[in-house]
Amino acid sequence: MEAVIVTKTITMKNEKQERVKLDASLLESIYLQYYKNVYNYIGFRINNHFDAEELTSLVFEKVIIKWESYNPSFPMEAWLIGIAKNTVTDYLRSQKRKYFVSLDSIITLISPNRQPEDVVVINEENEALMVAMAKLKKQERQILSMKFATDLKYHEIANLLGISDSNVRVIAHRALKKLRKFIEEEDLV
Repeated sequence: MEAVIVTKTITMKNEKQERVKLDASLLESIYLQYYKNVYNYIGFRINNHFDAEELTSLVFEKVIIKWESYNPSFPMEAWLIGIAKNTVTDYLRSQKRKYFVSLDSIITLISPNRQPEDVVVINEENEALMVAMAKLKKQERQILSMKFATDLKYHEIANLLGISDSNVRVIAHRALKKLRKFIEEEDLV
């Protein structure tokens, strides 16, 4: 099915914006357009396919519940990623920061076209990235997750985190340098 781009015309009336009613077709178009980015963001943050699917569903349930709080002048994707960010934070708190490796991620590494050495290298690289990411500060992990797991732009990330656009760029740049350093120091790759 082809994704439908969500567009709305907002008119000003008595200094209040008219709300667009969330119906099944609007929810479906939002879901089709943004599901992949929300799932990628969550998957990047928690590294567990099954829980990422569950949390992504939870995000869209929260969209239904929180629809009245959505400000149409704010980008829809940024609002969804903000909900996803809070959902992941709650999930990580409930898991008490346990590290999970899903069987699904292991199965996808096994392929008849790959040699065993290739599987080992890919697994080591993924683990090296997760180890290095764990060494970053929470805000650095969030910014890198939002930047590379979704299509959010720096100014949208800045709006979500309540910091300036230039600050997001600097943090992302420094975090990437730290990642390289951590990986090189540990000789993980």
